[in-house]
Amino acid sequence: MNKLEQLKRLRDELGIVVNNLDKYPIDAPSIVIANHNCLMDIFYLPMAIPNESVSLVSARLMYKKEVERQKMVYDYLYPMPIEAHGGKVYSDMCLKYASELITNNVGVNIFPEGAYVEENVIYKGRTGASRILFDAREKGKYAYFIPVAINVKNDNLDMDSYSLSNGNKVEISILEPINCEDFYYAYTHSNDKEDKNKALHMPVDIGMMEIAKVLKREYVDEYIKLRPKGNVIFEDGSVVDTKDAQSERYITYYSDSLNTQSKKIIKLLSK
Repeated sequence: MNKLEQLKRLRDELGIVVNNLDKYPIDAPSIVIANHNCLMDIFYLPMAIPNESVSLVSARLMYKKEVERQKMVYDYLYPMPIEAHGGKVYSDMCLKYASELITNNVGVNIFPEGAYVEENVIYKGRTGASRILFDAREKGKYAYFIPVAINVKNDNLDMDSYSLSNGNKVEISILEPINCEDFYYAYTHSNDKEDKNKALHMPVDIGMMEIAKVLKREYVDEYIKLRPKGNVIFEDGSVVDTKDAQSERYITYYSDSLNTQSKKIIKLLSK
């Protein structure tokens, strides 16, 4: 049984409701953006997608040596890390390899808010998803840009739980793809930094506002404040101070890890 079949089986066993599954486009890879209620969203989201895809998740979920949680991530997902605490060089590396997946017909899922929160709101998303999209587009690869709304109901929601039997009631709605061609054109043809930044934000902003509308939640036009970790975690579980991690040795090590994981996934999933 492959991972997609496992996820579909889990979707049925957990009674997860997926709206508009039949409208999900499969003739090109997709970048899926979704809101973030709790840790289990990283499993709920690929359960709602009809083809195999890569989950862009916190590097700490992938690399921190918490054996049971790490096993669950690798058993059910094709994960690629997002390192949000290593500065621009690390975030750019992660987005670059995510774009390589798209150019090889492998879809990716990402949570633009960057963290999950208790408030019944949707926050402004960061632009990583747009950067992946535009980079792949520059290489001649078209991808759909699809917002997905995840509604998790549990009066005693444990946001950090990674248990499949936690009592969560989950409803997932696949929304209409966002046409990003005008935004891509504006991004590539403008010399104005502010205009380019606006073009990067627009696909994600529209998507997150649509998600908020479907979930009947307030949209907050500001970023979630991330608590800086001050360090970078590597594939072997080692933790290095962010300043020290800027050295060529560490950057090369991280890039090699991303390259290996990306090639492994492309070999398994590309069509």
